[in-house]
Amino acid sequence: MKSWDVIMIGTVAAGAILLAVNAWAQPADGVPGDRLVVPLPDVSTLSEPEAQALMRELAQMNVVTSECPDQDVTDPEWQLMTGTTDALIERLGLDPVAYDREYFRPAFSLLDDPANCGRIGVQADDLIARLEGMGGSTRPVTPGLPAEPPEALTPAE
Repeated sequence: MKSWDVIMIGTVAAGAILLAVNAWAQPADGVPGDRLVVPLPDVSTLSEPEAQALMRELAQMNVVTSECPDQDVTDPEWQLMTGTTDALIERLGLDPVAYDREYFRPAFSLLDDPANCGRIGVQADDLIARLEGMGGSTRPVTPGLPAEPPEALTPAE
């Protein structure tokens, strides 16, 4: 077998693998069943200092709830926090390097003191409630469809 044949077989195999991975990948539009989608709060009305302060809180809560034992949040709560973080990144015009430098790395420094896990982790419920008060929700929705009112989800009597 010539080396050219080996290169071509490898190229075709790599292409087939990439096609398969793309077919199984989750699209960004969150088609039902692919990922969890929750309504996000409106962060457009926050002043720059308010947006920066909320971003700092979210970065800290992200680190604590993912790295500290017994400080877990539910999947919808996690999606609400990370989706709001994404909205704030866009609102503040941050690139990934700036976000990492200004918010995420400083949040990781909290882990230097193990007491911060309990001190910050207990604030998760308050932060989630605040995001819900701003219009977000931990109730999953289907993209493109209006959210059903709670009474529509209870069985008829």
